[in-house]
Amino acid sequence: MNSFISRPFTRLFFTSALLCIPFITHADDCAPKKIDVWVKASFALSGDTVIIQNKQYRLIGVEAPQIEKKQKFYTNGQPLAKQSQKKLNTILANHNLRVGVEYDQKRSDEFYRTYVHLYVKEGNKIINLQKLMLESGLALAQSEPPNNLHQKCYYQAEKTARQNKIALWSLVEKRPDLNYPIAPSSNITTDDEGYHIFKGKIVKVDKSSNNYILNMDTTGIRIRKADWEHFDYDQLEALEGKVIEARGYGFLFQGAMFVKIHSPYAIDRLNPVNQ
Repeated sequence: MNSFISRPFTRLFFTSALLCIPFITHADDCAPKKIDVWVKASFALSGDTVIIQNKQYRLIGVEAPQIEKKQKFYTNGQPLAKQSQKKLNTILANHNLRVGVEYDQKRSDEFYRTYVHLYVKEGNKIINLQKLMLESGLALAQSEPPNNLHQKCYYQAEKTARQNKIALWSLVEKRPDLNYPIAPSSNITTDDEGYHIFKGKIVKVDKSSNNYILNMDTTGIRIRKADWEHFDYDQLEALEGKVIEARGYGFLFQGAMFVKIHSPYAIDRLNPVNQ
């Protein structure tokens, strides 16, 4: 049958295929499902927040170190926060501040920041900006349904940085006293509120009418009823007696640290990237 295909048609088909390459070379979990709009950014407010047209745009799936705030409500700073902000500003500057915006299921948070996945162009390629930040080791992967696009991409990018002991991941060995990004449950203090990866042995798994309960020695992990659909309780029960890493926003309540999680990606032993 190939003998009936003329050479001009073959050349035309091949040329057309080449023109489509920018749209298919990233046909993986890091590639956009759809770029909603290309815009010009202004600057990075932090390692996970960008100012675009005088509004705050929050990167989905990424949690950067917290910059210290000395305003009305004091916020502790976390290691390498300024370096993370600088890295994001450098990425933006190297791409003429032009970014592609992809929305997910939930458009904004309670602070009226717009949730987005951002992209930059490098020649004919469209590169996931979140992936660049995570591979730099200056941000942590984060999960919060229903914004579930590119989760495998983001956790794999973080895993690469961790394996290479880059930036934040070098602190795990060089400065374990910082309790960041990994906070051992047995060593946490009142300074360890905020987003961390809490590590410890699960001593109890239970459930109440409102929560699935996973307790470490000093850290309580809670999965609210609204998120139960994302979890298999049998898998959670199997974690009892095992050392796990669970990531989320730690907060103090009655002398104990608690963290709410919303997705199996937040627990290392349940995360598909680690299977």
